Amino acid sequence: PAVITYLKGNHAVRDDRYRYIRYHDGSEEFYDELLDPLDHHNLASKPEYRARMDAMAQLMPKQNANDQPLRTE
Repeated sequence: PAVITYLKGNHAVRDDRYRYIRYHDGSEEFYDELLDPLDHHNLASKPEYRARMDAMAQLMPKQNANDQPLRTE
């Protein structure tokens, strides 16, 4: 799996089939990249995916660094 972070507290985990995203406010997105490669159907509210989402969440950082200012040089 690959773990991606964008700004503080926003993480995604991608494996060979699924992509799970959790935002700093606790909202979630979950996509089946095999059946829905353009991410049109967020499956996060479907209970049958909860176990997979929880497993992927274990790969996310437990602590978040503060955002760094963008360089302008």
